[in-house]
Parts: sequence; C-alpha cells; structure tokens
Amino acid sequence: MAVNVGSTSALAVLSALALTASPALAYEERVHQLIGERALPETLPRDLARPTPADVDELRSATWRAGAGHPDPGVRARFLARYPSERQFDGWAWKEFLGLAPEARVVGVDEVPDGPADARELLAISSRLPDGDERNVERFAHGPDRGVRRDGAGKPLPRDPAQLDMGALTGLSSQAWAHYGLPRVEFSDSPAVLKTDPRRWAYPPTARAFAPEMAQVHTDVALAAATAGTPGGRALAYVWLGAAHHYVEDVANQIHTLQAVYPFFVDAKIESWKENLFSLWGVLRPRPGFEEIGLGIIKNHHLFLEDLWGARVSEAADGKSTVPGAVAGLRALAAGDPEEEAALDALRLDPAGPFAREITEQVVDASSREGGDVYLAARDIARPHLSKARTVYVAGTADAEVRPSPDPARLARFYDLEARGFARAASAVRRHVRLFDEEVARAGRSDADRLAVREAVLRRLVAERMDARDAEDARLAAWLAARGLKTP
Repeated sequence: MAVNVGSTSALAVLSALALTASPALAYEERVHQLIGERALPETLPRDLARPTPADVDELRSATWRAGAGHPDPGVRARFLARYPSERQFDGWAWKEFLGLAPEARVVGVDEVPDGPADARELLAISSRLPDGDERNVERFAHGPDRGVRRDGAGKPLPRDPAQLDMGALTGLSSQAWAHYGLPRVEFSDSPAVLKTDPRRWAYPPTARAFAPEMAQVHTDVALAAATAGTPGGRALAYVWLGAAHHYVEDVANQIHTLQAVYPFFVDAKIESWKENLFSLWGVLRPRPGFEEIGLGIIKNHHLFLEDLWGARVSEAADGKSTVPGAVAGLRALAAGDPEEEAALDALRLDPAGPFAREITEQVVDASSREGGDVYLAARDIARPHLSKARTVYVAGTADAEVRPSPDPARLARFYDLEARGFARAASAVRRHVRLFDEEVARAGRSDADRLAVREAVLRRLVAERMDARDAEDARLAAWLAARGLKTP
C-alpha cells in the first residue's frame, strides 16, 4: 500500500521529536566495555602508575600555556580574550574549552580513576565514561558569571544551536550531538529522498553531528597527557583515549549515523488516521497526533534493537548463549572488518595528524550505508504493535517483543548487520590505538622529541577549539537573532 506521508515540515517535526526522545546511547555502557575487552591488543602496558590530581593540573596548565603562547597571533589573541590568565583557566573553563558540559563532573578533569594498572582494561572501562559522567549532556550557553543564559521565559539557551538538530536541550538525548555522526553527503529534507536513500535525508539539510570532533578532542588530550613526562601521565592518557573510543564505537552502531527511515513515518500516518477515525477526531476521546505517534514508533524500535543485541552478545560473552549471530559478533571483535581495514589503509593516516577524526569519519561513512537496513530489519522482527499508537516499549523486554515466528532470514540479517558494526568498531579502535602508540613512541626517542610532539598536539587542539568556539558563537548569534533575542 502506497501512503503519502505528507509534507516535508511534518517529516521534519517528527524527526526532531524522535531524536529528542530516543536515547543517545548507541551501545549500552557494558557493550562499550566488551568491545574494548575483546578488540584491543593484549600487548599494551600492564604497569601503569595511578594518575593523580597533580597530573590533571599539569595537563590543564600546559593547555593554557599552549594557547597563551600560540605561534599564530590570531589564535593566541582569541584564546587570551576568553582565558586571559591561567588562574581563570580552571577545571570549569577547561571543560568548556573542550566542548564539554562544564557542570558535569568529568573523569580526567574533576576526578581520576583508581586503577587498573593494565592499559587494556583501563581503555575498556574508560570507553564507558562519556555516558557515565554525562560530559555531553545539557550543554547550555553561559554568561560571564558562568550562570546559565536564559530566554525571556526563563528557559536555558543552547551553547550551540546545532545541538538541537540531533536531540533535545535537556535530558539524555541532549548528548546526541556528540554521539552521532552524519556522513559527508549533500542532505535533503525531501520525503522522496528519505524513501529512497535515508542516509542523505536530514532536517534541517544543514544538520551536523560531532562524534568525529569529539573523538579527536579526546585523543589530543590523551596525547598531551602521554607526553607530559609525569608518573601518572601515561595512565591519564589511557583514560582520555578510552573515552575517545566511545565516540568511534557509537558511530559503528549504524542507527547513529542517520536521522530516520521512511516506513516508520508511513506507520505513523496510518495510525494517526485510525486514531482520528476511532475518536471521531477527538470528540469521543483524546487522540495522539501524527508526530507523537511517529515519535513513539521510532523510540520503540530504537530501544528494542539495542536491547536485543546487547542482551545476546552479553549472554554470549558470559557463555550463556550460542545464538549464531551473537557468537559471530564476538568473533567479529577479534577478526575485525577487512573492508574497513582496507579503507583505513587507503587514508594513509599520519600519527602526527588528526587521525581520530579521520577514522571516525570513515566509520560514519560505512555505517551510514547500513543504518536504514538495521532499522528495517528490526521492524521486520519486532512485534507489529511496536508500530502502533499508544504502545510504549519497556526497557529490557526485547525477547518478549520479538515476533513469535520471526522470518529467519530477517532475524539473521539483523544479527549480521549488528556483527558488522562490531567488526567495524574493532578495526577502528585497534587502528586508533596503533597510531596513538606510534606517535607516543616517536615522542619517546628523546626529551626534545617528547616536547615537540606535545607542543604540536596542544597547538592543534587550541587552534581547532578556538575555531569551534567561534563557530558556535556565530550559530548562537544567528539563532537568537532569528527569534528576536539579543546577543550579549
């Protein structure tokens, strides 16, 4: 049955609402840790000294000095205009500089972990941190007094309006801007494009997501920590490096590289017609609208597919399941993805360059080609009532929401796609660690090399963050002007 979903504006509203309510977690925290435990090499150091607050303070101080003494006069002036003294570049300001929510208690800034000494374990555990400490949640605009800026109605303003393209301003989905990645293609908000090529559909067509940038920011901080020369600097580096893996792994989960798929909107339109009919257009009972229904359908399937895959691979890892797809997923973590390896080889990544961003962008490009298929496969194996109005998926009930007799081919397709995501994540994080180790090894040749590597990394970090901060300011000013609000 062919159904005309309706206007671009209806699709746009529904997509925005869906992203607002859907979780921004591409994988559960336990799954992030599992990827690190199974994918990372066993040859990493096992004698790490515990990082201390002194290591953190040294890293923050070095960042300020790199900005205050930056060789580019323009970068230096812009940095000092924001952070005129090292005293003012405290933990709060450092987090804001890095693009994180300054109110959050970020591990690696406000506190340091107590072990483990095994770098592989530390990386795996640290990959959970961006979800656990909520460093990307509720990133508001702040005034000179560090108070949250608000509109005339008292509502907080976003630090960057681009955040709102991918989620809400508050709540869990407010971190989606940092945990999603969109492919580098020309986007359209046309329903016809959504129907034929969902990876090219976005609302607005200028939508952005920042997982690649977040991966690079965390990697640069990790490199600066690794080249500090302090006893705990090496362990602190792995804390930040593991956190960088979180963003790479998020976009390996294909549904975090696109905004929507067409059939869910068709389902929502049909259900909205039914609700209108059975309620006599709201006379007999209140009725949910098209947007609300569509929101629920996407959220139901998002939660369902993540819960189902997370449960299967966790059981397989514990030896409690022999489901072929889950076992294949675990094997994929060890084997990796040959196509992804070849694509990364073709990039000829430079350990001295922004390799984390380039790796993450490559993963986004590959994953986005499968995102629509993942959603469609999940829709085919889920109970049809997840596509009905008034149905709300209950977390942890994925097994009960699988169709009684799912099409074996569609179920196998779902598991195959999820295993591909795992394989891609494994290849990406292994390459990421390898390039990091190569650059740290170069820094270890002499003290002069260590200082040179550190200086280059911090200068790059400062320059890129100043550009990012200025771009955010410009977007916020335009956003406020469009709403008749003043820019202070």
